Amino acid sequence: MVAVTKNGSKADVGGVVDTINKRVSGKNWKIQKTATARNQQPKQLRKNWDQRSKERARNDATKSLEKQLKAEKQAEKDVCR
Repeated sequence: MVAVTKNGSKADVGGVVDTINKRVSGKNWKIQKTATARNQQPKQLRKNWDQRSKERARNDATKSLEKQLKAEKQAEKDVCR
């Protein structure tokens, strides 16, 4: 419940805090936290969700192939023993 005054600014109504502009706890000196891992990268290096999911799928396929090859190699060693 936010009332807009004549000059266009928002005002609190009925003790309800406008959470977009003010903190409910009253700790206005604290900064708004963001997702740091991706936000600290330059825009050119950031990837969207589709790119990240494709890369994850490619990495998973590579790892499964690697595990399969290692298992075959280990099986060959076990047969020779």
